[in-house]
Amino acid sequence: MNSNRKTRRLKQLMSVVLVAGVAAVAIPFAPSFLTDVLAQTATGTTEADVDTRPGANEERPITVEVTRVISRSVNQSRTVAGRVEPARTVDFAFQISGQIVRLAVEPGDSVRADDVIAELDPVDFELTVDRAQASFDLANSERERAADLAERGVAADARLETARAQFAQADVALREARRRLTQTQIVAPFDAIVARTFVEEYVNITSAAPVARLQDLSEMLVVISLPEELAAIARATPGTFHIMASFPAVPGYTAPLVLRSFATDADQTAQTYDLEFAITGDIDARLLPGMTADVRISIAAEESRPQAIIVPVSAVDTTSRPDPSIWVYNESSGQVSRRSVQLGLPVDDEVVILDGLEGNELVVSGGWWRLSDDQAVVVSGF
Repeated sequence: MNSNRKTRRLKQLMSVVLVAGVAAVAIPFAPSFLTDVLAQTATGTTEADVDTRPGANEERPITVEVTRVISRSVNQSRTVAGRVEPARTVDFAFQISGQIVRLAVEPGDSVRADDVIAELDPVDFELTVDRAQASFDLANSERERAADLAERGVAADARLETARAQFAQADVALREARRRLTQTQIVAPFDAIVARTFVEEYVNITSAAPVARLQDLSEMLVVISLPEELAAIARATPGTFHIMASFPAVPGYTAPLVLRSFATDADQTAQTYDLEFAITGDIDARLLPGMTADVRISIAAEESRPQAIIVPVSAVDTTSRPDPSIWVYNESSGQVSRRSVQLGLPVDDEVVILDGLEGNELVVSGGWWRLSDDQAVVVSGF
């Protein structure tokens, strides 16, 4: 039995010695081994996952379509139809109902600010003011009497409060009656021409029914509708164009126009945008609202541009910056860069570039929305 115990102890001692020996040999190599394991665990890759072929892991350049800029003679003007309008047109009506006893104007009359246009019979409204004035005076007297009695302790405070409330109501009624009396007249708020009248004297009229139409001719306007391709350029570079108007009904008279407003709400049927121009300089006395106009839109100083630089419309970016821009491809470096340009008039599916490009350059005509400055690209299309 003692012999068996000695045998077991000997086996245990030999096991401990063997483990210690293995540890002594492995410990010097443990840091490098653990580092490799941790690195592979953190990245989720091993050497077998990495493609070591030259250029295999580099980002592939974007492929874009480019077009060579050309120069040629083009017609850099357009003529569109327009109509003449006054600075403002207003239909005036009474705010109350009554009988018209005076229509002070006729179509074609000139009126000044504060001139009377029409008047209702004021008798009923004057009587209403008289009644309101009497009620006001009575309420004021009662209020003063109640205040005196309350001060002497003869009347209760409640009587004074009631008198004050009745006085306030009478004051409101009097002011309302006076306001309605002033509404028996329509007065011109500005200098104008009477375009037309809608009623006759001595007819009964309801509130809001039009009585007369006034047109403010202090400034005359020309309104035109532009197709979307022209509207986009006019919106981006309004100072590029020289705009003149002639009028078939007023021979010999032409006038320069200045942009006043640009309606961004398109006509959904014709897909056009309304632009409003003011006529500058002396206005011919023969010119009237409603007349037609022939509006010539041309490039400023177009005579000094015998050759126009042309690019495809698809090359122009009008969305990302205040100024239109184009991406230019450098054949030497194989890179692209953005360049601001000044747009002229469109020519079919192309557009004139007034400034920012030179002839024979290469521009990106497809895929430019994916680019950044100094980016290397692969080109096609030329």
